[in-house]
Amino acid sequence: MPESPEPTALYRYFDADDVLLYIGISNDPDFRGKAHLYERRPDSWPKQAVRRTDEWCASREAALANEKVAIETEKPLYNGTHNYDDVEFEPSTWPVAERGRKVEQIAALIRGEIEAGRWRAGQRLPSIRAMTETTGVSQPLISKASMRLQQEGLLVFEPGRGLFVKAPPTSGRLSPASLAECGGSGSEGLDFEGR
Repeated sequence: MPESPEPTALYRYFDADDVLLYIGISNDPDFRGKAHLYERRPDSWPKQAVRRTDEWCASREAALANEKVAIETEKPLYNGTHNYDDVEFEPSTWPVAERGRKVEQIAALIRGEIEAGRWRAGQRLPSIRAMTETTGVSQPLISKASMRLQQEGLLVFEPGRGLFVKAPPTSGRLSPASLAECGGSGSEGLDFEGR
């Protein structure tokens, strides 16, 4: 008999000014919160957190889907690269660029990945450095190709986060179906002032 889905919390941490610091998921958010305090991190967001909210989802899959939407729309300050949906980049499938018209060649390669559906809306592209090493094209020319695709509406650059396949406009809110799978907005805020 298949195992029943495990309820999983979608949690958010806020600082004293009610700024959203971090979004995550866990089947035990209290334990995960303590673990955050002991992680080696270049930032100090766990020590800044004074409040946490939890929304319980029926399954881990529902929590993961809602976490992705929440991170993309709410833009917490400290969610790291592990929270991005990176494109699958297979350097061996990309040819070394030939002489001349390199910007067009790179733009065509990226456009081809998007049009073929291998790189989907909301996914983060490989770094410019990775594309440079794969194609032998300089970083300024890779940047020009990405700028061209931004002008075409295929890509969007988010400072400090990277280059993403442009997603269609959203309302910035979770869908009613998603909220039905999770606890909606009725979760209690947990106070951490006494740590």
